[in-house]
Amino acid sequence: MLFLGIDQHARQLTVSLRDQQGDVLLARQVSTRPGKILQFFDHLTQRCAEHNGSFIAVLEE
Repeated sequence: MLFLGIDQHARQLTVSLRDQQGDVLLARQVSTRPGKILQFFDHLTQRCAEHNGSFIAVLEE
């Protein structure tokens, strides 16, 4: 299981994907434009597939 932390702001999301040991696998800022968010989640889905797992998301707004 992977864990995705999302800190939502008006113009960007700050995201961090971590494994069960707490190691950061992916950290970035993503625009809140719908196309950019969809593009990020497509990339995230591929990344999770590489680790044979799904993820739990935690959102802070």
